[in-house]
Order: sequence, then C-alpha cells, then structure tokens
Amino acid sequence: MEDKNEKRLKKEHAKAERYKAKAAARREKIRKKAEKKEQREYCKQERQRLKKEQKGKPDGVRRGLIAAVITLAISTAVLSGVLAYGNFYSEVSDSTLETGYRKSFYDTVVQVDNMDLNLSKALASKDERAVQTYLIDLAVNSELAENNLQQLPIEDENKFYTTKIVNQVGDFAKYLNKKLVMGEELSATDYENLKNLYNANLALKNALQSAMRNMDGDYNFSDMGKAFGGNALLDNFNRLQELSVEYPELIYDGPFSDGKDAREIKGLSGEKITSSEAEDIFTEYFAEYSPKNVRSAGKSTGAITTFGVQAEIKGETAYAQISETGGKLIMYAYAGSCRAVNYEQYYLTEKALAFLEKLGFNDMRAVWVNLNNNVYTINFAPEISGAVIYPDLVKIRLCAETGMIIGLEATSYYTNHIEREIAKPNLSASEARAKVSEDIATETVRLAVVPVGDSAEKLCYEFSGELNGETYYVYIDAINGRQVEMFKVIESEEGSLLM
Repeated sequence: MEDKNEKRLKKEHAKAERYKAKAAARREKIRKKAEKKEQREYCKQERQRLKKEQKGKPDGVRRGLIAAVITLAISTAVLSGVLAYGNFYSEVSDSTLETGYRKSFYDTVVQVDNMDLNLSKALASKDERAVQTYLIDLAVNSELAENNLQQLPIEDENKFYTTKIVNQVGDFAKYLNKKLVMGEELSATDYENLKNLYNANLALKNALQSAMRNMDGDYNFSDMGKAFGGNALLDNFNRLQELSVEYPELIYDGPFSDGKDAREIKGLSGEKITSSEAEDIFTEYFAEYSPKNVRSAGKSTGAITTFGVQAEIKGETAYAQISETGGKLIMYAYAGSCRAVNYEQYYLTEKALAFLEKLGFNDMRAVWVNLNNNVYTINFAPEISGAVIYPDLVKIRLCAETGMIIGLEATSYYTNHIEREIAKPNLSASEARAKVSEDIATETVRLAVVPVGDSAEKLCYEFSGELNGETYYVYIDAINGRQVEMFKVIESEEGSLLM
C-alpha cells in the first residue's frame, strides 16, 4: 500500500515539477517577449528620431550642405553621445555604468542584425522604391549601431574596424539612395560594393554572436575593453582586422569614404606642439571653469593628428582634442547634465561668439540654432563679402541650465578653411528666385558657399520661405541657376530639424 502511495506521490510530485517548469518557461518566454517588445519599441523610436535627424548630422551622416546648417553632430558621429563619451570613461564602475554598457552592447547586436537583413533585401530586390526603403533603413541602423558602439568602454584602436564597417555601410547606403533620388540607376559596381559590405557586416554579425556565446551570466561589461586573455568581445572585435585584405575600398561622395583619408587639411598651420603644451592650451581656453587634474589622454593620428586632454570641471569629466600642428582646439566635450532652461538663446549665442573669438575665429555668424534636451546647439560659419561660408562650419553646444560651453567641433573648419575670394554671380537674386517655386513665399535671400561632396564648393543663393505654413530652404546655383539642394524645417521633440 505504501509502495502504491509512494509511487502516486512521486508521480504527482513529478507532475507538479513539470508544471512548475512549464510555468517558469512561460514566464521566461513572456519576459523575453516583453524585453523584445521594449527593445523593438526603443529601436522604433530611435529609428523615427534618426530618420528626422539623419540629414541633420553633418559629420555623422553626410558632409553635404546640410552639414552646414543643421544641429551639432560629431565626426562620426553626433556630439551628444558620440563626440566624447566614446573617448573617455569613468574610472568608477558602478551599476549604472554597467547597465548602460550592457544596453549599448545588446542594442549594437540588434542594429547589426537589422543591417544584415536590410542589406540582404537590398541585394535581392530590383524594385527601386523598395531598394530605397531598405537603404534608408540601413542608414538609420548604421547610425544607431555606431552611436551604441561609441558608448562601449573599448579603446578606439580596438573598435576601429568595427566602426569602419558600420559607418561605411550606412554612408554608402545614403550615397546609393541619393543616386536613386536623382534618377540614376545603380551600377553593377554599386551592387558589387554593396555585396562586399554585406559580407563585411556578416563577419561583424558573426563576431558579435560569437562574443555573446562566450559571455557567461557574470560577464562584466565594464571590463570589456581590458586587454586580457579570454576577453570574448575584444578578441572578436580585433579579428575583424583580418577583413582588411578583402575589404572594399570605397570612394564615393560621403564622410566615411576611404578616399576621405587622403583629403588635404587646409586650415592648419604653425609649429608642432607637445602634449604638455596641449594641456596648457586647454587650461587657458577653459580657465573660466577652473579645470582640475588636467592631464594627457593620448595622441590620435588621423586626418588631423591631435593630443587628447582630460580634466575635471565642476566634478565632471571634460575631454578635448588639440591639434599637434598649430595647437588648435578641434573638439571638446563635457559630461555634465543639463536639467533646465535658465538662459536665453541670444545670451548663449553671444557667449559662444566670444569663445570663438578667444579661439581665434573671426567674422563668424550663427547660421542655425536648435534647442534639445536643455542644450543649445549653434552652428557658426564665416561670412565673406556677404556670403556665408558653410564648408568652414564650427559647431558649439551650450547648457541652457548653467550657460556653460559643453561641446565644440571644428573639424570641418580646419579641413576646409582657406582664404577665399567670392566670385561674382552670373545670376541676379531675382533671376535665381525665378528658379524657386512660386508657391514658396520667400522671406530671406543671401549668398552662400556650399560644400558639394568632399572637395567641391558652389556659390549659391539661399532662399528661405514658407509654403502651407511650413518653412523651406532652397539653394540655387548662382552660376548656372540649377537647384543644388532643398531642405524642409521639421518641428519635432528634438527641436527644429532640416530634412
């Protein structure tokens, strides 16, 4: 009798255990589904935001005219997330940092997977409208992936090939989309390069998947950049260097073109400085903020060779890059937060102009101002003979709560700046106006030198006006009367954007 009861109890116990296991599996499935839903929603929101901003990120998205008139962004990428936070990391590893690193890593995985999907669709489709959709999505995926990569605490040299793949996929997608918009067809070479990028991205995807398989539940993402044996993520990132033999050399109209590396830096001259002198220059420029513990943060050799300088300002990390040639401030970022708007646009614009004069920039004028997350982004350009020189753009960010300068990006200026003589237009302003739609009620007109690709410039008339309550900017070539570009101002949660 006892045997029967024992068997019955064991059977019921086993049944209960199976039920518990099934219930736990269901809960886990629901949890994962909720996480995926949350992640998809996050990506959807980012995708929508970046679609609005993708033409408004001068160095992260394209180095066309929009680079001259839209919000502050950073070479590659967006100053608020890409500019400096990928260049320095707090020595204090806490749960907040660990959570942020973990999220950035897994969001990178999601976006690289999305890039793989959209690349395969673009290669498989011959419908131009469909291909354009995939290319636009690729540009957004690339921007998100690059932003997340820059948040990871990994030295730049260890993620160079990873970032290069992501950037080239996104920028080549924008280049191809522009061809389609202009009525051109994609060539066999375009598809071959797209296929090569698909293979490169696939290698990145596999590397990330391999890293994930080798990470246990206790993996410390704060240590992912440390060069020690068995670092799954770092090992897989470094293996991507092997792609350099097969990697396509792409030369096209875009900021991440391989051909860009050979561009002449026109605006830098003077004696070479040392890292110690770079620290002194930093201290002088930011004396107003009483920087402490000013120290060298390494040397970067790229298109512009710079010394990194790191310091503490008001308890937060500040980072700058000072050019070895001439000792010019190329980039600056401050990690402090902004929680309110206490200062008006006019006051901060004047403060930014005073800072630019201190840096040696003359005849600058604000050409675009945007307020987002309590931060003013102001784009400045020189004005010569009444013409705004958009290629020589300098971008500054100011905290609207404290009035502090929290970011600067002058790469475009020092890359393009030369002594210019403004040519006499072939067309008058009224003749150029005839090339603009009569439905646009023109409010302003001025001459502007605008960048075209990586090396060319055009003298244009810039017309701004309204149509159906919305603002447009139209650029007409002052020599031949052709439309060079048109932008529409979009009001969003991110402020005023140009698309």
